[in-house]
Amino acid sequence: MFNLIETVVTKDTPDGAAKVLTTLMETCVDRLESLAAVLDEVQQRSERHKKEEAESGSFFMVEKARPVASAVYAAEDPDNVLSGECTKFHSLTIATNVIPEFRLLFRTFAHGLRVCLGALKKIDAPFLDGSLMLRLFEACIRCMSLYDAEPRDGNEPMEMLVGALLEINPHIFREVWTLKVDFFFQTARKRHHILQICQALFGREPTSAILVSVILRHLISSLPQLGEYDDPTAVITIRLFKMAFGAIAMYPQHNEPILASHLSQLITECFPLAAKATKPTNYYHLLRGLFRAIGGGGGRFELLYKEVLPLLPEMLENLNRQLLVSEGFSRDMLVELCLTVPLRLTHLLPHLSYLMKPLVLALRGGPELVAQGLRTLELCIDNLTPDFLDPTLNTVLRELMEALQSHLKPLPANHLNAHTTLRILGKLGGRNRRLLEKEPELKYHHISDPAQVFVSFGAGTKGLDLGSITSIAIKVLKRHASPYRQQALEFIQACVATLLSNVRATPFPLSRLTPIPGVAWAGARRSIRALFGGNV
Repeated sequence: MFNLIETVVTKDTPDGAAKVLTTLMETCVDRLESLAAVLDEVQQRSERHKKEEAESGSFFMVEKARPVASAVYAAEDPDNVLSGECTKFHSLTIATNVIPEFRLLFRTFAHGLRVCLGALKKIDAPFLDGSLMLRLFEACIRCMSLYDAEPRDGNEPMEMLVGALLEINPHIFREVWTLKVDFFFQTARKRHHILQICQALFGREPTSAILVSVILRHLISSLPQLGEYDDPTAVITIRLFKMAFGAIAMYPQHNEPILASHLSQLITECFPLAAKATKPTNYYHLLRGLFRAIGGGGGRFELLYKEVLPLLPEMLENLNRQLLVSEGFSRDMLVELCLTVPLRLTHLLPHLSYLMKPLVLALRGGPELVAQGLRTLELCIDNLTPDFLDPTLNTVLRELMEALQSHLKPLPANHLNAHTTLRILGKLGGRNRRLLEKEPELKYHHISDPAQVFVSFGAGTKGLDLGSITSIAIKVLKRHASPYRQQALEFIQACVATLLSNVRATPFPLSRLTPIPGVAWAGARRSIRALFGGNV
C-alpha cells in the first residue's frame, strides 16, 4: 500500500487523497501500538519470570488459551523472545527469529508514516489531529525497545521518526513534545540511544528553537532532583542539558533568547542546591557545560553576557566559599568554574581578587587545569598594566611562584607547560624576583620519630601518635578556668611515665590543681619539652 501513495496523490483529488492517507496513517499507528503492547507484555513476563511470580496479563492469557497457532511471545520463554533466540516454526518447518521480524515490521511502518506525512504536506491537506501524532510518537518510542540488545541497529528507524516529525506542523510538534517530554525522559533513562532523536532535531532549524524551549523548561523544573539522581539518570539529564546548550551555537538568532530567559534561574539555583545535595558534582558538571557553551561562542552571545554580568559578584563569592570546604575532584571542578566564567576580561577586573586562589590551585592541579591556569595568567599579564595587576598578584605571590617553579622541569615532564611558564616569567620581567625580599617559607621536620605509644588490637599492634593530643592538653593546662585541667594533667603524667620508664604516675590531688606548685610544674614542663618539643 505504501508503494501506491504517489499514485493516490497524483490520480485522486486533494480531498480524496488526504482521506486515504489519513486512514492509512491511523491504521499504521494502530499496528504500532499493538506491537508496542506486545513488547511491553513480553518485558513484564520476563520480569515476573526472574522474580518467579505467576503468569498473568490479558495478552498472555488469551494467546496461551489458543489450541493452535498461539503467539510466540506467549508460548515461549520471554527471555529468549527478547534476546532474539526464540524461533517460530512455519508449516514448512523453516525457523525464523521473532525479533528481526518485529524490527522489519517497525521499520516498514516508520517509513510509511514518513511518506504519508510528506504526501499530506505536498497536497496542502488540513493539519492532522494532535492526538494522532501523540499516539504515533509514543508508539514509536515504545517500539525502540526492540533495539535494546543492539542499539546501533536502531539508527535507521530513529532517522525515519525524525523525518516524520519534521513533516508535521510546528504547533503540533510543540504540543507533542510538551505533553510527551516526561515520557521521553523516563524512556531515555533505560535506553540512552534514543537521545539521538533529540540531537537530530536540535540540528534542524524548523524544530531547534521549539525543542530547546521545551527541554530546558522540563529540565529546569526538575533541577532540585539532579543532586539526588542515580548516576545513569544524572548522565542523561546533563547530556540533554549539553545538547540544548550546543544548539545555541547552531542557531544563535533563535536559541540565544530562549537560554537567556532561563540563565539567571539556572545559575542562581545551582549553588544552593549543590551545597545541600548528596551529589554536588552533578551541578558542577552542569555549570561547566553551560560555561563552556557560552565561552565557546567567541564573544557572540551578547544577550547571555548581559544575563551573567549582574550575577558575577555573587557567583564568584559562592564558588570561592565552596572552594574552601571541597577537596579532590569537586575542588578541581570549582577551580575550573572560577577560571572559565563566561564573561570578558574587562567585566572581571573589579573582581580579579576572587580568581587568585583558584589560579594557584589550578597551577597545582592536573594537566587540563594547569593549561587553563597558565592561559588565564598569561592573558592577565598581556592585557593588564603592572600597576593594576601587581597588587592583586602580591596576595598570592609566594604560592604563585612556587606553583610556576614546579613546572620548570626537563623531559619527560610536560614541555609545553615548561615553555609557557618560561614565557610568563619573561613577561613578568623583574617582578618575579620581588619574592627574594621576603623571608623564605621553610618547613621544619623532626630529626627523630614522633612520640608514640604502641597499642595492641588483638593480632596487630599500632603506634598512636601523642604529639597532637599532648598539644591540646598543654593548652588546657594554661587555661585556669577550664574544667578539664585535671584530665589534661593526668594524661600528660601518664604519657611521660609510659615513655620514660613505663611506671604508672602517682595521681595528682585535685585540691592542688590551682595553683600548681612551681616545682611540680617546672618538672612537668622540662619533661614535656624534652619529649614533645613544645613551648610550655
